[in-house]
Amino acid sequence: MNNTNKDVLTKNVLTAALNDYLLHIQIDPLGDVTSQVNAAKALINYISTNDDITADWVKSNWIILLPAIDYHRNSLKESIHNAILDNDEDKLSELRAENRNLQPFLNLLKPFRTLTS
Repeated sequence: MNNTNKDVLTKNVLTAALNDYLLHIQIDPLGDVTSQVNAAKALINYISTNDDITADWVKSNWIILLPAIDYHRNSLKESIHNAILDNDEDKLSELRAENRNLQPFLNLLKPFRTLTS
């Protein structure tokens, strides 16, 4: 895989996680979520306009990215379960690949978990 494909993959997986999280916090808000919504939208905008998403950038935005990735992985697990029940091998393969593509971000953000406990 060349860098362009990797960059697109990174952008797609992060954007999917942020969009999923954004929808979740707006549908089922716990208090005022304005700052989280604005931050998620700003990150989505940044991702869409920048080709180089670095580890330092991911770490500096952990406060939004970590819950977004966690929520998206839980959502993916449910979708994977449904794809298994529906015997939809294509969808199952796609969902499992997306779930695997989130793992490097979770590994990168692992040290920040203690700050949210």
